[in-house]
Amino acid sequence: MFRRRTDVVDDTTSPVHIWSPAQFVAFVIGAAAVVLGAIALTRTGFHPDRLYDHERSVLSFHHTQLLALVEIGFGVLMMIAALSAGGRGLMALLSASLLGFGVVVVADWWQADFHQWLGVHDRNGWLCIVVGAIGLFAALVLPTFRTGGVSRRRTLIHH
Repeated sequence: MFRRRTDVVDDTTSPVHIWSPAQFVAFVIGAAAVVLGAIALTRTGFHPDRLYDHERSVLSFHHTQLLALVEIGFGVLMMIAALSAGGRGLMALLSASLLGFGVVVVADWWQADFHQWLGVHDRNGWLCIVVGAIGLFAALVLPTFRTGGVSRRRTLIHH
């Protein structure tokens, strides 16, 4: 006698995945820094009372214990930034800091202090400039992709 109208909404959901190629760049930079720092730390040894002593060369880059520890910390933070597409801000901050540090080393500002504390030379500075520029470019320019999501289908059933 009376027509009854029923709206049925069928929600099909799938998880949303947000990712960026910048995450891969951050992971590679971070992993390389951890490996380089770990090798340097094994060659210099770890003596908390002498962090500036025992300068050693690793892959022709000079290191002290302090620089090795800083590299490991930098690498871990960069790999944390690679965990999600939201870590691009941290990646950009770390990369800009590395780039700035490289410029300071190459320009010979505070040369005696940096050489004493970290054992860095121009070669270390150029490595920091190149890696920092690559990381900063990736964080600022590479796109973000979104896959998955919610799709809705509305079905009208008339009785």
